[in-house]
Amino acid sequence: MKGKNAIVTGGAGGVGSVLVRRFVQEGVNVLATVTKESDGFVSGAIPMKVDVTKEKDVEALFARAVREFGSVDIMVNTVGGYIEQKPLSDVAVLEWESMMERNLKTAFLCTRAAVRAMKGREYGRIINFSAKIGLRPTAGRAPYAISKAGVSLLTEIVSQELQGTGMTINAIAPGIVATVANKKSMPDADTRSWVSPEAIANLVCWLCSEHGDAVSGTTIRT
Repeated sequence: MKGKNAIVTGGAGGVGSVLVRRFVQEGVNVLATVTKESDGFVSGAIPMKVDVTKEKDVEALFARAVREFGSVDIMVNTVGGYIEQKPLSDVAVLEWESMMERNLKTAFLCTRAAVRAMKGREYGRIINFSAKIGLRPTAGRAPYAISKAGVSLLTEIVSQELQGTGMTINAIAPGIVATVANKKSMPDADTRSWVSPEAIANLVCWLCSEHGDAVSGTTIRT
C-alpha cells in the first residue's frame, strides 16, 4: 500500500487511531477526521475536524484529500454509534434517527464521495463498518441492528455498481471491540471473545492490498 492515499473517518477513535497508525507505518498518506481540535493524533497523518453526518463536511473532506495528495485510493469509515438496549416500544424517535444518521447516513455519504473521487482510476478500496448484530439481530437492539444491517446492504449494492471498475467495497462486522472505552464501560465482562483493534487493522490492510481485489460486496465478521 506504500504511496497510496487514504481517508479514515473517526481517526481518533479506538479503532480509527490504530488503523491510522498502521497506515502510516505502511507508507500510506492519511487524512483522518477528528471531532475536536484537542484530539490526540498519530504523527505522520493529517487531522481534519469533520462532522461526517453532514454532506458539505464530507465533500470538503474529500476535496482536501485531493488537494493534499492528488487523489483518493482508500476510504475507511469507522464512525458510528449505539444506544442502550431497550424494546422498540421504548425507543424515542430521536434515538432512532440518531442511529440511522451516525451509522447508515455516514456510510452513505462517505461511500458516495469515495466512489466519485475514485471513478476512472481503476483502483479503489472502500471499507465501511457494519456489526455482527446487524447480521444476527437480537431483541432490544432494533435501531442499532437495523442501521448496521443497512450498511451491509449498501455495501452489497454498491459492489454490484462497481463491477469492472477496479474498485472494491466491503464491510467489516465486529462484535465487541477491545477498545479502552469498551473495557471501561464493561469492567466485569469476559473479554476473551472480543476482537482487538489491531486485528481489525490487519484485515483492513489486507483488503486494501493488491490481494484485496478478490473480495467485494462482502460483510466480513470478526
